[in-house]
Amino acid sequence: MRQLLLSLVWLATFFSFSLNAQTGCPGCAVNLPPGLPADTLLLQNLPDGEVGTYYNHDLSFRMPKTTTPVNAIDSVTPPGLPISKIEIISIDGVPPGLYWQPNQTIFETATQTDGCVKFCGTPTQSDSFVMTVKIKATVFIVTQEATFPLRVYIAPEVSVTDGFSMT
Repeated sequence: MRQLLLSLVWLATFFSFSLNAQTGCPGCAVNLPPGLPADTLLLQNLPDGEVGTYYNHDLSFRMPKTTTPVNAIDSVTPPGLPISKIEIISIDGVPPGLYWQPNQTIFETATQTDGCVKFCGTPTQSDSFVMTVKIKATVFIVTQEATFPLRVYIAPEVSVTDGFSMT
């Protein structure tokens, strides 16, 4: 069960929202590839950013309805079990100056598995950041929390003047 939740966290990217967490990034748009199977795991990547340059990107995802897609990447998880609910709890370690907001935090997988998280703001620090996404999944009546990494690179600010550039 632990492996199942770790895999689900991979999908829940973003997918995360702490009730007292971030605001100021309203209105993300779900943008998934056409023809994607209904019961699948998909988490898009975040593009790189740059210090001092406004960042405004939506991260789309699809959560699975059963443990079958999870079993494809984690053979310890038994396939075919229904996942009734997935909740995004938080995203920790967001780069300084960036904020995030999901379109929703609770997904009743019988009716809703697609979501998005908007990341916006002006990054103030350059580095490769590994954010920690925390979710809670319910299979039958068993609920367990899990975490997974979400990576983003914020490049140093580039200054350009006549004749030379400085990083």
